Amino acid sequence: MKRFQFPLERVLRYRRSQADLEQAKLSRLEGELAKLRRQRQDLIEGFQAEVRQAGASSLRRLELGRYRMVVERQAQRLDQAIAEKAQQVAGQREVYLKANQAAEVLQKVKGKQYLNWEKELAKELDALAMDSYLSRWKQ
Repeated sequence: MKRFQFPLERVLRYRRSQADLEQAKLSRLEGELAKLRRQRQDLIEGFQAEVRQAGASSLRRLELGRYRMVVERQAQRLDQAIAEKAQQVAGQREVYLKANQAAEVLQKVKGKQYLNWEKELAKELDALAMDSYLSRWKQ
């Protein structure tokens, strides 16, 4: 019997590579999102450390008030960037899921065809074994 060949193997490899590419993009975007969140957390923690170190000096408190406004503006910009990046991550996740699903469908088709091929091979081997047995029995 001929060996198993899946006629859509090239399509399956292409779809699998597309899914891998989309997953890499998703991982990169998730890394960027995590970086933005760390930057925001570091900004807030840095401001809180400055507040804890501040003395009772009114001049120091005034400087902290100005610094707080700067920190709030930067935090707002980071919040906006985080929201945009989270939206990109959600969109990329959808693209990845669709690409992965397309590859999985072909993988299932390949699996079913392989099972059918195995059944046919088993039938052919049984037939050959039966023919061999009968030819020996007649002698």
